Amino acid sequence: MGLLTAAPWLDAALARPMRGGGLGGPASGAGVRPGAGFGAPGAGLTRAPGVSAWNPAWGRRGYWPARTWSTGWYRPYPAAWPWWRTSSAAWGVTSLATAAVITSAVDAAADQQSTVIVVPQTSLQLDYGSIQALPPNGVQFAVAAAGMPYATVTSDCKQGLINGVPPTTADQAQLLNASCQIAYGSV
Repeated sequence: MGLLTAAPWLDAALARPMRGGGLGGPASGAGVRPGAGFGAPGAGLTRAPGVSAWNPAWGRRGYWPARTWSTGWYRPYPAAWPWWRTSSAAWGVTSLATAAVITSAVDAAADQQSTVIVVPQTSLQLDYGSIQALPPNGVQFAVAAAGMPYATVTSDCKQGLINGVPPTTADQAQLLNASCQIAYGSV
């Protein structure tokens, strides 16, 4: 089995760099008109399989105050992760997406009543509505890549692990960072 044993196809998708416009091309991600793309409401385009239903109570920027667990402790610069320095140098990555970039992606999705964001600097689609904190520092969520079905993945935000092991690609590190920021970061 591969790194992400919940969905072996995700191993291959996460192992290759996927940059650019986001999964699904112009009909998904931030900036898409309401009623289009994964997770969007509307006739015939309600949501992709495995994607959370929109919760109208979230409202604009409503996800952040709705978290019912300890937040504000996660920082998007994972210097404490033992693998970060060596791996990031090998990947040519000096930092991960900032809290502001991730917050902006969630806010843009919320504006469209969508629970899906494209993880910054990847083509992975993270269903932020599926995020469940696994206190004290774990998170479980649904993610998809390259038109594949959503898979459930877990992260350990303090140890910097995804499904129990260190990321092996920059895309995996960005996914880990985004899931942790959404679960435990500050606004």
